[in-house]
Amino acid sequence: MHAAVARHYFSGGSFPIGGSSRIATTVDKVIENAGGTILISAEVDEVIIDKNKATGVKMKDGKIFSAKNIISGAGIMTTYDKLLPKQIVGKHQLKEQLKKVKRSVSHACLYIGLKGSPEELKLPKTNYWIYPDKIDHDTAVDNYVKDLKSYFTVVYISFPSAKDPDWSNRYPGKSAIDIITLLPYEPFDKWKNSNWMKRDESYTAMKEKIAQRLLNELYKQLPHLEGKIEHYELSTPLTTKHFINYQEGEIYGLDHTPKRFIQRFLKPKTPIKNFYLTGQDIVTAGVAAALFSGVITTAAITRKNIIKKVMQR
Repeated sequence: MHAAVARHYFSGGSFPIGGSSRIATTVDKVIENAGGTILISAEVDEVIIDKNKATGVKMKDGKIFSAKNIISGAGIMTTYDKLLPKQIVGKHQLKEQLKKVKRSVSHACLYIGLKGSPEELKLPKTNYWIYPDKIDHDTAVDNYVKDLKSYFTVVYISFPSAKDPDWSNRYPGKSAIDIITLLPYEPFDKWKNSNWMKRDESYTAMKEKIAQRLLNELYKQLPHLEGKIEHYELSTPLTTKHFINYQEGEIYGLDHTPKRFIQRFLKPKTPIKNFYLTGQDIVTAGVAAALFSGVITTAAITRKNIIKKVMQR
């Protein structure tokens, strides 16, 4: 998997002009032209199964959408734990499948807004990957899990505003930086029943300590940015849980282990007729894999060589 990721960047990376939202607004028209509709703020309550056949989805507000095929891209854990009727999960022993895989690690992301354009601030267009010195990775992970005050196992710094040639047209005199690090879910479990943006002062204090440590990592790399930051906000595993519905705020769905990649149930087709899976859990981590999973799931449903068609285009 590491070889695939490294090879992917041999010819350089790509960035959507206008930011990542352009992916949604561009595919929006394709979906509509094909007769599809995109709904937002529309939460699914349950997949409707009749005689072991998926026939639709029931929404939180009670509305029902019926369709010939139902596809879940919510991740296999969320799908089997929350979206399928319990009797169906029991009938096919789907929970037994989930015992064979684990969730990937959870994370934190520091979103930073700065005064000054990317050019003025001399922001790089490359991503920074920062690891602790004089210690192997496994030991660093063990130390960090036991004590969050230990060195971060990895700090990833990205400069989206510097990569986007249209950025300054939309946000003149401003810049943005993202910093991601791994962060265990367990220390945040005590706040799991609280609401987003309404958690207590102890949660806010913990976030601030982590945010300051990440800012220090940024200043080590680019010391001239001190005093240029106008705003920053840290997401935690609970933030990811709130927005993405991943139970423990995991960053990449399923954990990437050799055992995970030999599981035959991690594929589009399920034991339920007309019910399919898609997303990174049936391929591997990341945006490219998630996109490609759509091609694989479409091929499974239509029984056509969609991959060949895509590659020819």
